[in-house]
Amino acid sequence: MMPRTLTLTFVVTVSALLSGCFSDTDTICEKRKECFTDTLNVQSCEDDLKAWMERQDQDRRRDQLAACGDCVGSKTCSQIRTACIGACFGVP
Repeated sequence: MMPRTLTLTFVVTVSALLSGCFSDTDTICEKRKECFTDTLNVQSCEDDLKAWMERQDQDRRRDQLAACGDCVGSKTCSQIRTACIGACFGVP
């Protein structure tokens, strides 16, 4: 019984981490489209961010995406230009 519980816990934890990352990419790309480039393909943007995060140093890049997503998600377009530069610096 104990190994199944540990396996289930592991799967739930990984799912939560990945869904948080995917939520951040969605937020970032939607705001990019809304504030900067209205012709941006959101799905392509999300795919690019996910690929960037998975290339190397995944933990650091996941944290960068989370910080950027948190910042842009709660700001207006004009606030993003000044308030989120630090949080989103380095995110392609």
